[in-house]
Amino acid sequence: MPRTLRTVLVSTFVLAGAVLLAAAPVSASAGGAPAGAAAVGAHTVVPGPWSSVPFPNVSNYDTLSGVSCTSSAFCVAVGPSTNVAGQALQLASWNGTAWSLVAYGSSLPEAYLSAVSCTTTSFCMAVGGTQAATLVEQWNGATWSVVPVPAAGGLSGVSCLSTSFCMAVGAAGGRTTAILWNGSGWSSVGTPDASPTDFEGLDAVSCRSASWCTAVGSANQSGARSETLIETWNGTSWSIAPSPNQPGVNYSSLFGVSCPSTTLCVAVGNAYQATSASLIEQWNGTTWSIVPSPSTPSGNLLSGVSCSGTTSCVAVGGGQSPTTGTVVLAWDGSTWAIQPSPYSSSGPGSVLGGVACLGGLQCVAVGNEGGNSLVLTASIARPGYRFVASDGGVFSYGAPFFGSAGGLTLNEPIVGMAVTPDGGGYWLVASDGGVFSYGDAAFYGSTGSLTLNKPIVGMASTPDGGGYWLVASDGGIFAYGDATFHGSTGGQPLNKPIVGMAATPSGQGYWLVASDGGIFAYGDATFHGSTGGQPLNKPIVGMAA
Repeated sequence: MPRTLRTVLVSTFVLAGAVLLAAAPVSASAGGAPAGAAAVGAHTVVPGPWSSVPFPNVSNYDTLSGVSCTSSAFCVAVGPSTNVAGQALQLASWNGTAWSLVAYGSSLPEAYLSAVSCTTTSFCMAVGGTQAATLVEQWNGATWSVVPVPAAGGLSGVSCLSTSFCMAVGAAGGRTTAILWNGSGWSSVGTPDASPTDFEGLDAVSCRSASWCTAVGSANQSGARSETLIETWNGTSWSIAPSPNQPGVNYSSLFGVSCPSTTLCVAVGNAYQATSASLIEQWNGTTWSIVPSPSTPSGNLLSGVSCSGTTSCVAVGGGQSPTTGTVVLAWDGSTWAIQPSPYSSSGPGSVLGGVACLGGLQCVAVGNEGGNSLVLTASIARPGYRFVASDGGVFSYGAPFFGSAGGLTLNEPIVGMAVTPDGGGYWLVASDGGVFSYGDAAFYGSTGSLTLNKPIVGMASTPDGGGYWLVASDGGIFAYGDATFHGSTGGQPLNKPIVGMAATPSGQGYWLVASDGGIFAYGDATFHGSTGGQPLNKPIVGMAA
């Protein structure tokens, strides 16, 4: 089954594309309380020095094209492995200490995997194909197995939101294709084509909800010209969105996309005319436009990107000259800049094909160096800490200050705060559930205008900063943005009131803690113990995960 253009190029060391994220800081007001102040300064959180990590190679030619991480102790990387017997799959997992190869389910000849998406340590989907079939493998926490799929050509991108929703895209017979996972099986969903005569394919997809996805690719006009292709999913059907092409060149292509919200997406590919240069396009909720981006002097291509927030993004790829190898670009909230990376001067045999970043933790980039799989890592540190007072005053130490409610008249006192994944903003929450947003923290809703059975006592944000939960002292949970409800103690008699909460790294679960130390676990949160049955000198007042 023919692979999409990005898959072919990455596996043959010619990088084609990338995904980037950028956004302006957002400030929104609370319900039930006066509006929060706007951001008062820019903040930069980019990864530190990059270093290589040992990886087990098994054949004459191994490469990694995709990676997905749910925590610093769980990542999965995929790619092709080629030897004298032909091409085979390569699946590997990271346990926080070392990479190890994992047995895969497929025994099909000439099989490959292009991309992977994990929502928890027990649910991942990896997509690809063979010379004659579509291939999808699923991880259940113990083993990988082949999942039946409709014929969809070669798949090159996948985005999973939960165990009950994934979208995968690719190309079949020169046409775009997509399949949808509903928790029990995959089904085909129709995709439009820009022209019946073009060779078209979709190379990447990013979903914010089951009714909102963006996929990107390219339309090749008989080899004489290539144009960008962007399609959007509304929960029922795909449609083509107008997208610009780089002026003055014949070849503009998009190979990756990432959408932190429905009003912010960035797609990246390359523009080629004698030499290749980065192409970055950004969606502002209304239109797509080209954004400036750097390239190496001899030209380079970008193949992957990950953003841990609007002020911390990393794009990776490779060069096109004997003196340019791996390429890493970092976004600081206003501009992209090239970062030093291992093997950056090793020539076109060294490339990075994918990257995954976790806010406040680390980035993991994967690719190839001299015929062997390559893994690079860099830490991401959020500097300092902050205090919040009951009047909304914020005290920052070693961390940037973005504003406070200290000078406002509040209906109810502030009882908690949460920081965005990139450290570029924060939320304050009052006991009536009024939410105040600062820096790049966005307002998604509040209980400020609702009548509550019990007061709000805390909050937690989702891993991508696209939503948050509020928790009341009776254990009632209120979910906003992309935060999902997994359960509550709102209808249960409690020995002691709930005093705090913490979210799991995947955002698919959370813990609640009571003042006696009783723990209530929901979603993929695991119970590890509590002080619920122990005599305490003083009550428990909070928790962290």
